[in-house]
Amino acid sequence: MTTKKKHTTQKAIAAQVGIGPDFFSHIIWGRKPCPRNLAPKLEAATGIERNVWMWPEPDELRVKVHEFIYSEQSD
Repeated sequence: MTTKKKHTTQKAIAAQVGIGPDFFSHIIWGRKPCPRNLAPKLEAATGIERNVWMWPEPDELRVKVHEFIYSEQSD
C-alpha cells in the first residue's frame, strides 16, 4: 500500500490567506462560519469553490481540504 504525500498543510493554507491555523480548523470543522471576505482567498489558495467555504454540507469541506492537501503534485 502506498501512502500519498502531503503537498501542503492546513497551517500553510491558513498562513497563505492570512489567518491563524486554529481559526482555519474551526472553519473546517464547522465550529465557526467562514467570513464572506475570506471565502475568495480560500478559493484562490485551494481551488475549493467559495460557496463550499460559505455553505458547506456536513463533512464536505473536510473531505475537499483533505483531498487538496494530499493531491498529487504535477512537477
